[in-house]
Amino acid sequence: MTPEDRERLARSRFQTLQLLRFTGIIVMIIGMWIWAGDILRPGGWPMLGIPIFAIGLFETLVLPTILARRWKSPPAE
Repeated sequence: MTPEDRERLARSRFQTLQLLRFTGIIVMIIGMWIWAGDILRPGGWPMLGIPIFAIGLFETLVLPTILARRWKSPPAE
């Protein structure tokens, strides 16, 4: 693999991780809005908002870590 290929791969992986974090934050905001806001029904809807918030939290904090660990290059011998 050439240095240009490695750089392109690293850049695309970095962008993927950032996109996951950004969309996770958006999902968390939507979950909070459903949970505590009057968007779907007056007084909020915690039974729907809390799981959506949890999915966004997982996508923001856990999933990028899992992918980064999987993508980490093997130790040089």
